[in-house]
Amino acid sequence: MKNTNELLTRKLFLYIILLVIWGALSNFLLIQFSPTTAILGIALNLFTLVFSLTNLFPGATWVGLVLSVALFAGANYSLLNVSRDFFMSTGIGVIIFIVTAFFAEINVRKLHQIDENYSRLQQVTDSLVIYDRQTSLMRWKFAEQALTTEILRGRRYHNDVSFVLFDYRQKERISKSDLLRINKVIAEVIQESIRTHIDIGFINGRIGLILPETPLEGAMILTTRLVQKFNRLVDARIVAGVANFPDDAITDEDLVDRAKTAVMAAIDSNTPVVNFSSLEKEPSSSVHQEFDESPYLEADQSESSSREDYVAILEDIDLADDEWIAW
Repeated sequence: MKNTNELLTRKLFLYIILLVIWGALSNFLLIQFSPTTAILGIALNLFTLVFSLTNLFPGATWVGLVLSVALFAGANYSLLNVSRDFFMSTGIGVIIFIVTAFFAEINVRKLHQIDENYSRLQQVTDSLVIYDRQTSLMRWKFAEQALTTEILRGRRYHNDVSFVLFDYRQKERISKSDLLRINKVIAEVIQESIRTHIDIGFINGRIGLILPETPLEGAMILTTRLVQKFNRLVDARIVAGVANFPDDAITDEDLVDRAKTAVMAAIDSNTPVVNFSSLEKEPSSSVHQEFDESPYLEADQSESSSREDYVAILEDIDLADDEWIAW
């Protein structure tokens, strides 16, 4: 595609040079063979060129040509009547205008081809961009591949993978400019708060997180703290939905669907963070005014020492610490 654009650009420069040469030659011909209306002919020739190159509408080149011919012929007729000089002057003018329109149309088409090629090239380039330019979060197209990889790794090594989606209450009331500003704030907080070498923040219709090697308890604690910080920094009510592999789903598609269900439940309820597992319990236990961390900070005496160490670490961490979770 690059070579094609280079070839088209070279051809365009060639046609521009030919057009400049023709412009000088056409002015000489008008002065030589139509001295009476030479100034008008030069002006109409320039009009034909400019009107064609602006390409205001389809067929603009030929509309400009017809107008120029009609005006030039009318001026010659009013000055020379029907005579040999009239036919000579008008014929030269018509030929000049046609050639000018022809060169202008070629230039317009070449410019259009170059523009289309660059547009296709830009689309290809955009499709290869991994990170969103505005938030620096990974685009979902690539994050989805990473999620699939983490699910496969989780199956092999028996690791948890948690998936988080963030959304806004009354999102339809937020303007596009405000939404962009809020997304940037959320992205900055996420990048400061996650294990950047393991966790993956992404953006598509929603901002989300892929948390490899993270059980549901850890994901809920991190997500709750993130949501609390989001809501302190921005003038919008942000909620989140959490789903876990393998507790809630065993495929990446199902995991995403479970997280979507959870975040929609958070939007419709008073609960800022909802995990999918809670939706399958009794209604009285699935909705709380605020997420309570205490059940996850009290280690069961029957659990292994590694589980106790994990909970202790979660209890002492700072939100901005990259190592917010350890297993």
